[in-house]
Amino acid sequence: IAVEVLGDDSDGGGEARHRYWIHIADVDRYAPRGSKLLNVAERRGTSLYLPTMTLCMFPPNMSSEIMSLHAYEDKYALSLGVELNEDGSIIPSSVILTPSVISVDYRLTYDQVDEMLDEGVGYAEEWQLGALLAAATKRRSHRVNRGSTEGMVPFPIPKGMVTANYDEKLGEYDISLKIETTHNSGANITTGGGDDICDAHYDPYCTPVSSSQLIVTEMMIMAGEAIGKWQMQQAAQEENDVGDAIQLSNELKLPFRRQPAPDFKSRNAEKRQMDFLYEMGKRYPHAWYARRFFNKVNVSEEPGPHFGMGLDCYVQWSSPIRRITDLQVHAALKRYLRRKRVNAMLSEGSTIPSSITKMDLGCELPKEREGEEIDSIDYKSGLGMIFAGRPIQSSSSNYWLFEYIKRLVSSSDEEVMFESVVLGCINKDRFQYAVYIYELGLEHRYLSEAGKLDEGKKLWLKVTSVNPKMELLSFSLASKSGGNHARPMSSAPAA
Repeated sequence: IAVEVLGDDSDGGGEARHRYWIHIADVDRYAPRGSKLLNVAERRGTSLYLPTMTLCMFPPNMSSEIMSLHAYEDKYALSLGVELNEDGSIIPSSVILTPSVISVDYRLTYDQVDEMLDEGVGYAEEWQLGALLAAATKRRSHRVNRGSTEGMVPFPIPKGMVTANYDEKLGEYDISLKIETTHNSGANITTGGGDDICDAHYDPYCTPVSSSQLIVTEMMIMAGEAIGKWQMQQAAQEENDVGDAIQLSNELKLPFRRQPAPDFKSRNAEKRQMDFLYEMGKRYPHAWYARRFFNKVNVSEEPGPHFGMGLDCYVQWSSPIRRITDLQVHAALKRYLRRKRVNAMLSEGSTIPSSITKMDLGCELPKEREGEEIDSIDYKSGLGMIFAGRPIQSSSSNYWLFEYIKRLVSSSDEEVMFESVVLGCINKDRFQYAVYIYELGLEHRYLSEAGKLDEGKKLWLKVTSVNPKMELLSFSLASKSGGNHARPMSSAPAA
């Protein structure tokens, strides 16, 4: 991510205009259409992130080394430049897409960026960080004003992220747990939430989304919207009169992710209940209840709005190293740019390089005026593997989280209990409730021994049984509040 200063505004106010650049690794250069490496990626579909390891879509020496945008090295990328209006919306005519060779000056961690911003360095020596944060803040506000989930659900329910690293000396896995807020959601300074709202919200284990996370999230979302607007700009351009020159057909189709807006009118009573939970300060119950309104995301080659993101259009393409569908978009974009350049050369009467192949263009060079039919990219390719990978990641995370809890129980002579909050009722006849356990970042089902429970009620629950292999975990009411392990912990005792 970078900032380019374009100069003072035309009104003479003296304020510099900025173009924001998002550089994404040009994976298609190393895994072009028809290559064996692409075939490997298509078979895997996605990278799997497990507590014990990461199973990469590409071989690690490719994904982590050759393809990645390392500092102080010339690297191939697809670069997107965007200018913003004052309200944070994208100026469609400003969007630039170009293949590039970039050299990253240096790479920063999330913590390093946060520290620079906190200490003021991000507004002076490293002013680009401050400019990116200002742009990200505008973007977040813009999306919230358009009805995104960040505005509808300002306090999303966090999730526990468990990691298990093998200790060679001990001969066993060391398990650690971190509670994280979803990076593209949550209350922060950009959503208009005042201190009174934040102070009323209780969660002793989860910290808000940081400034660095906000920057990366909003820039990636902006890239997804900008490429969709760029595609529509290309489609809307009038064809130039090229006389009798042979031209390639050059239609660009992209997989737009679309989500219809909730139907609040026909569900007015439920809408009032959701609003009531928020007004009463029951943040996590409100977030849990709001989920029932969100419609399923669908993918279409026709542009359309994405309600959850508060965007007119959105195309997912920022992670070609770890997701085959994003790589397919890169291939389509590069083919389009090549065909556009070839058409310009044909209209000029220039010689087309013999090294350009059908795979590069998605079609043969035409011998007649009508041009050749484009070989479209199948955006559904690899989706099956992506969907299949999700339950694997979930099951692995559950196993290690339950193993974490099992170790706490095994190492304690007292009840192991956790503070929780009632999210809502799942089955009123069985008194079954959804609860959120703060210290574990875990949503779980609980059968109430005390009968009916109200949303937002705080409970202390003790572990009654845990079986990691069977993914079974049950709780009952603790005999007293507080107790062993009812406090922040970063890792479980060794087995």
